[in-house]
Amino acid sequence: MISNHEIAQMVGAIIIYGFFFVLTAGLYAMFYAMGRLFDKPWLVKLSFVFAAAEVLAAVGMAATGYLDRFWVNLILFSAAAYLFIPQGMWWVVVNFHNEYEPEEHAH
Repeated sequence: MISNHEIAQMVGAIIIYGFFFVLTAGLYAMFYAMGRLFDKPWLVKLSFVFAAAEVLAAVGMAATGYLDRFWVNLILFSAAAYLFIPQGMWWVVVNFHNEYEPEEHAH
């Protein structure tokens, strides 16, 4: 049987990994968008470092042994899906603005 101390350690690890999961996912999206917006390929490349850190944080949460299969699958699926969200949202925003950009009229 798992002691209360071991449970507390696992929950603490989940909290820390969860914090880094959210932080690195946000940094990934921010640096990706900034790199594309300002045409700085090095920022886009830097964003992928945060994407890798986000996946590692998700794996860390899943590996604690405290979460049941549903939560492990949800976390890992979320981490995998989030790898594609910044690129997808960039595509949506660019295409939306291209489609609805007002035409310039000669005066």
